[in-house]
Amino acid sequence: MVLKYNYFFYANACHVCKKFGNGITLKRCGNCTMISYCSKEHQRVHWSQHKDLCNTIYNILRNNKTLSLLSDAQNVGIENWTKMKMNLMLLVMIKIGRKLEHYEEQMFKFLRSCVVCHDQNVNALVNCPSCPNASFCAKHKDDTVHTKLCSLINLCFNLDVISITHKRKLPEIKLPYHTDRINLPECMKDFIDFYINLQTDSQISAQEETIINAEHLSRPLTFLYAMQKLEYLLKGDSIVINIIAANIVDIDSIELWEILLHWIPGIKTLNIFLIGPELYSSSMRMNLCKSCQEKNKQLLVQTYGMLYESYAEVHSYVKPNFIIGYNAGIHECEDFKSNHDTWRQSLQMIAEQNCPFILTSYTLTEAEKDRIRLNEVLNNHVKHIYFGQNPYSSLRPYRDFETEGIYYQNQFILIYKHLKALQ
Repeated sequence: MVLKYNYFFYANACHVCKKFGNGITLKRCGNCTMISYCSKEHQRVHWSQHKDLCNTIYNILRNNKTLSLLSDAQNVGIENWTKMKMNLMLLVMIKIGRKLEHYEEQMFKFLRSCVVCHDQNVNALVNCPSCPNASFCAKHKDDTVHTKLCSLINLCFNLDVISITHKRKLPEIKLPYHTDRINLPECMKDFIDFYINLQTDSQISAQEETIINAEHLSRPLTFLYAMQKLEYLLKGDSIVINIIAANIVDIDSIELWEILLHWIPGIKTLNIFLIGPELYSSSMRMNLCKSCQEKNKQLLVQTYGMLYESYAEVHSYVKPNFIIGYNAGIHECEDFKSNHDTWRQSLQMIAEQNCPFILTSYTLTEAEKDRIRLNEVLNNHVKHIYFGQNPYSSLRPYRDFETEGIYYQNQFILIYKHLKALQ
């Protein structure tokens, strides 16, 4: 099995073969101290990719006459710790003169340090034997702060490995056509149990396959859940959905939006428009199941590589029935009144569409910030019909470098019937 070793990074696993834990002897790079290998051979294999970053970090350490990159970070609060890591990453990017690879960014975001006090003394740190992400200084080696996260971090690691060692498979759906309006099962796990055939693989556990399937299914099922909360009744036989702040993640598994053609009685044509500056403009007609083809159903997908206010001005613009943003992070512009605030005009344009608006977030804190942001932009108190946990969020945990905890895609959801001000 050949690993794409530069795909992701865990501080306490061999970067090439990803081995870690008891029985594995890891040696850290002598220059930068940030990355580990289980053998000199694996260090040699990776050297051509690592050397420019390694030399840049080594020069920073040498010029500052220190053995650790953030020697003054011990016992700082989590917000300051995060800022220090990001500032360090920015400094290295400037000095190296290029954009960092994804795994290189993770080297800074998940910098090896004591999980309690952020001590980075290489010689004093002891690795967690059960996961490849945590270390402890001598003072905190028996601390239990990491206990509740340890199994989730290990699950993150296993899923990362699966993503590069196994061929991508979409869930095998056994969803019949609904002739009457019915409610969704109570949660993602129930939907998968009822409607998804597990594809047995001796190297992937049933839990891991369920989590992988949930990641693929979360977006269309979150949308269906929002429709259910809105008690939306389809008028006509077509529906138009705008997905804002869209990126490659929104395009991945786009085929599974066919679920709507099976679930919603009467729908014949589903038009999905993905709008976001990270995309290229294109159009696709998705291949559907035999039953959909016999019923002349269509799933049409178009992408627009622009901001929403620009999209609303294109000649092919079609008024949407729904607008949804998955983990859009509309709160993330720190200076809402600056010229760099790209959300204000888009949100004002979205409000003018006078249709249901749905936002998902990774965390409750981000969802609350998104809600406040909407009110600030629209200068009113916008009434939502639902604000809370999303039963159709992804089940796949990700490491959160800001909180040093775990987050899930689409974990919280905000649903508005429209963005008009209260009368």
